[in-house]
Amino acid sequence: MEERNRLTLGIALVVAFLILFLRLGAAPLLDPDEARFARTSVEMMRSRDYVVPSFEGALLHWIQTALFRVAGPSELLARAPAAVSMFATVLLISWIGWRRFGDEGAAWSVAFISTFPVVVVIGRVGTLDALLAVHVTAVLALDTVQPEHGGLQRSAVLGGLLGLAFLAKGPVGVVLPLLMMLAGRTASGRDVLPSPKTVITALLAWCAVVLPWGLVFAERIGWGNVLALVRHEAVERAVSGTAHVRPWSYLISVSLVAFLPWVGPLIIGIGRAFARLRDPDSPTGPYAAAAFLAGLAFFSLSKGKLASYVLPLAPCAALIVVFELGQELVHPRKRRLGSALVAMTLVATAVALGVAAVGGALGLEGFERVQGLALDVAIGGAVLYAVGSLVSLYGAMRPDPRLVYGVAALTSAAFALVAVAASPPILAATRSAKPLVDRVPALSSSRPVVLVDLNLPSLTYYADRATEKVELGALAARLDRGDRPLVVVDEADMFKLPVAVREHLREVARGSSVVVYEPVEAASAVPERTQDESAANVP
Repeated sequence: MEERNRLTLGIALVVAFLILFLRLGAAPLLDPDEARFARTSVEMMRSRDYVVPSFEGALLHWIQTALFRVAGPSELLARAPAAVSMFATVLLISWIGWRRFGDEGAAWSVAFISTFPVVVVIGRVGTLDALLAVHVTAVLALDTVQPEHGGLQRSAVLGGLLGLAFLAKGPVGVVLPLLMMLAGRTASGRDVLPSPKTVITALLAWCAVVLPWGLVFAERIGWGNVLALVRHEAVERAVSGTAHVRPWSYLISVSLVAFLPWVGPLIIGIGRAFARLRDPDSPTGPYAAAAFLAGLAFFSLSKGKLASYVLPLAPCAALIVVFELGQELVHPRKRRLGSALVAMTLVATAVALGVAAVGGALGLEGFERVQGLALDVAIGGAVLYAVGSLVSLYGAMRPDPRLVYGVAALTSAAFALVAVAASPPILAATRSAKPLVDRVPALSSSRPVVLVDLNLPSLTYYADRATEKVELGALAARLDRGDRPLVVVDEADMFKLPVAVREHLREVARGSSVVVYEPVEAASAVPERTQDESAANVP
């Protein structure tokens, strides 16, 4: 039995590796954040300025810049820090699962976390979330796996990890893991307040990691600007919402999708864990549940939110589902609800993918993007989940929790592999300006490029140049300069321009949702050129 569980764990780790690294560099960098981070790292590499510009994300920029300097900028190297961090998180969660639940628990932990949609998607994107997640997980792993070990060495490690988390995500990197650890310790009946020696040692280790960069950063930009950055990036974003303002319940709704197909046992497991608060025989479930809810509450109370914020909560979610599965295995005939919900989730997913496939095949409104390769993925996914649904329903009726959860894990992993293998051309067509830059060489020339109410860092990255940004109402004045700019505008916004302005623009090329125009005077000498010729030969 142990040999089989170890083999299963090995297979689960291989599948998790493939999910995170398969065709990692095949898709172009995505707008807005991934391309912005990569472009900033390129500029830091060229200027050899490794201090500024950066506040949140210093750690990511340093790693990307080092990789770019060794092998040159590329999509693979831009995403490698995030993917490696996410796989390290998977290894950490397997370690916790092994220490708390044995070999089988470790295998289930890997299976659950590696099939969460939020891990499959955000874990492969070159942004800050995966770097934050690995450091949060490392702090919680050290606190849950070795709670009986104290001493200054452990405190120094915790302080160093919090320092790295700060370099990855700013103040959030310190507040989030401490809050989750505090909640977990309270729920599992452990001491909450550390000793003065522990606090001092951890603080010194944190300073040793952060201050060498922080002091230079403050000297370069001035302490007043540092305080302004902290106020803008940490305080104002949380209190007033400088961007991405969402209702308090937004991340709860996101979690219902981010942790599929395990949302049912996740919710049940949280309830069952809180029924065993401070139980010395079962500390992991209450710890993970309390830490998960504390992190969710922390992000939910902030005005500004993104769906990717739930990624650092994924390890705790996986442990909760493992805990719930363990409870079902103890009394499989009495505790069927988790298995039933997993089976029904597979059914619902099969239906949703089937509806998308039918809508795309018939060209129905709202399914315009389910065409070509995306349509093939939807059809294949619908068939895959339909088969998985039948087997899981059979397992739920037996009842056999291992069969239900195993089939769900296999089905989700198979679909994840299909999706990541097929996604590069889909993402290129919908989330990046690279195809547009390839079709319009003039975007990479010295000719001015004006973005109208758009944020397209991928255009800056692939054109390897700076762009101008103007508001829609200021475009007419910008065109009056007479320097023949290429104008990039959202297709929907084009119709908001005055007729007189539209009449002086000619389409050069079209992307998924943006269009490149040039002033009519720039094309008057060659009126017979086709649109494709213009796109390829604009001077």
